[in-house]
Amino acid sequence: MNEILDATMTSSSTAKFWFLLLDSATGQPYKGTTADFVSLPSGAVVAEFRKLIHHENSNKLASVDASDLLIYRNIAAFDRRNNDAANKKEKEEPLDPTQSVDGLGSQEGMLVVAVPPPPSQPSLQQIQPLFFPPCKVSFFNNLDNATESHGGWISFGHEVMPSTSLNSLYIRECYRTIAARITNRKGIQKAIVTGTPGIGKSLLLVYLLWKLVREGERVLLIYGIFNIYYDGNGVVFQFDSGRLPSDIDYSFWNDTLWCLFDAKGKCEADLYRLPVELCTFIVSTSPRRDLVNDFKKPPEPQIFYMPIWTKAELEVIAPLFPNAIEWQNRFEILGGIPRHVLEVTTKNPTAILEEACRKVSLDDCIREVSMESDINNNSTIIHYLIHITSVPPFTESSVRYASPTALNIIFRFKGKEAKRQKLELLESCDGNPLSAALRGHIIEQYAIELLEKGGKFSCRQLFRGSEKNKPGDTKINIPPSKKIVADKVLANQTLNQLYVPKSKNYAAVDAWIPGVGAFQITVGKNHGINGRVEEDLPKLGEANRLYWVLPPEHYQSFTKKTPQSIEQYAVMIPYPE
Repeated sequence: MNEILDATMTSSSTAKFWFLLLDSATGQPYKGTTADFVSLPSGAVVAEFRKLIHHENSNKLASVDASDLLIYRNIAAFDRRNNDAANKKEKEEPLDPTQSVDGLGSQEGMLVVAVPPPPSQPSLQQIQPLFFPPCKVSFFNNLDNATESHGGWISFGHEVMPSTSLNSLYIRECYRTIAARITNRKGIQKAIVTGTPGIGKSLLLVYLLWKLVREGERVLLIYGIFNIYYDGNGVVFQFDSGRLPSDIDYSFWNDTLWCLFDAKGKCEADLYRLPVELCTFIVSTSPRRDLVNDFKKPPEPQIFYMPIWTKAELEVIAPLFPNAIEWQNRFEILGGIPRHVLEVTTKNPTAILEEACRKVSLDDCIREVSMESDINNNSTIIHYLIHITSVPPFTESSVRYASPTALNIIFRFKGKEAKRQKLELLESCDGNPLSAALRGHIIEQYAIELLEKGGKFSCRQLFRGSEKNKPGDTKINIPPSKKIVADKVLANQTLNQLYVPKSKNYAAVDAWIPGVGAFQITVGKNHGINGRVEEDLPKLGEANRLYWVLPPEHYQSFTKKTPQSIEQYAVMIPYPE
C-alpha cells in the first residue's frame, strides 16, 4: 500500500480514476457513498487500484479485505455480471487483478467497485444462546407490545420507561419527522440528535427504538446503565457494562445493526470504544463539543436539532405531572422546556433565572450556543436563559432567550456592564439573534429615556412607495416629561405627558404622548403594525399619528407600513456620543 502511495506522490505521470462503490447484492451505493476518484501512476494495475480504494475507504470497508473487492470496467459491465445464456447476453466478469487500469475510470465511464457481504461468520442464532445473556428488564422485554393510540401516544401498559415515572409517551411531530429522516437511511450512517437540556432527547431515542423494533431491525440501545440488544427475531438480550461483543465480531457489528447511544451520564471514552463506523449509529446528546468532536469526522453525521415545546404541546402532557401547579406561569417565564416547567417545580421560576444570571457573564448571555460551543462550567446554567430551537426538517438551529422575563433579568443584572458596552451593542449587526434581542431591549430603554428628556429629533413623514415629491427631513419637538406607566391608551389622558404600557406584552405601541402621537420602537425594517394600533390612535385626538422610532442605520430606508391610511413618520434616535 505504501509503495502505491509513494509512487502516486512521486510519479510525474498520474491520472484520476473515477469510481462508484456499490453493494454487490443490491447494486445500490454502498453505505450512502457517492462518486469519487483516486490518483494512480501510469501503468497501475487493478490490484493496486483496489488496494488504494480499500485504504481510502477503510472506515466503510473494515469488514472486507482489499482482495474481496470486485472491479468492473463501468456500470453496464456491473449490470451484466449475473447474465446467463437465457438472456442472450454475454456475462461480464470482473477485471483481472493484473490488468492495467490505464484508459479506464473516466467521469463518463466510471469503474465500479463491488463490495461483497461481510465474511461468513457463525449465525447469531448459534452464538447468542452461548454468549448473550437474556434481558431481565420488563420494560424492554415488553416493548414490542406497546401500541400507538389515538392522539399520538404510545402506551406501555403497566411498564414505566426507565429514568422516568411515565408509562406512556407523547409523540411530538418533530419526533416523527426526525425519526423518518433517520430510518430512511438516505446516506445517513451517523446522526446526532441534540437540543436544550431537559427538552426530551432521550424520549426521542425511546420512540426511535420502539419504531425500529416493530420493523424487525437489529438494535443495540445504550441508555443509562442499560445495554439492551434486540436481535430482530423477537429476542431481547442485556449486556453488562463493558461486556459488549468484540469490535471485530462482524456477525454483530455490521450495517444491519442500529446503535442508539444516549450520552446522558456518558463520557468520550464510552462512545469511542464502540466501532461506530460499522453500523448505523445515532447519538442523543446536549451540546457537548468534547463528546462529539471526533464523532463528527467523516463520514460527517447528520445533526438534528429538537425544537422547544409549544404551550399547546405542554398542555397535552401536563396531566402526567400532577405536581406541576400553575405550569402556564412557569412556561411564560422559563419557556418550553418540560423539565423546568413540569418536572422540577419546587423553585420559583423567576428566582431560577435570577440565580442563573448571577453565575454567567454578559458575554455568555449573548454567545450563540450550538454543537460547536466550547464546554465550560456555565454550559448547563446558561440553558436556563438561552434555548436552542429549530423548524422542520430540524437540520438547522437558532437560539433565543427563554422568555421576555429572561431578557429583562439579563438586562437588570448586567445593566452596568451593558451600559459600558452600549455603543458597541447598539451598532452590532452580526446576525446573532441573542445580541440582536438584547440590542433591541437596550434601544427601547434608551429611546424611552430620550423621550423623557424631550427635545428636537430628526423626523420625516412616510408615504406610499409610488408617491412623488416626498418632503425631506424635518424636526419633531417633544416636550420633556417623566414617564407614567398606564394599562393602555385612553381618551382624555394628560396632554404632552409620556405614557408607557404596564404590560411588556402590550402589542399596540411602546409609548404615547397625547397631543403628539404614538411611538413604536424597532431595530428592524420589517416591523409590522399591530391591529390594535387603529383602535388606540383615535384616542389621542388630533395627534392620531404613529412615529416609528429607529436607529440611524434604518432611518432613511424605513418604509410606510400597512394599513397605509395611518399617518406615519420615521424618527431617528441618535446613538450616544
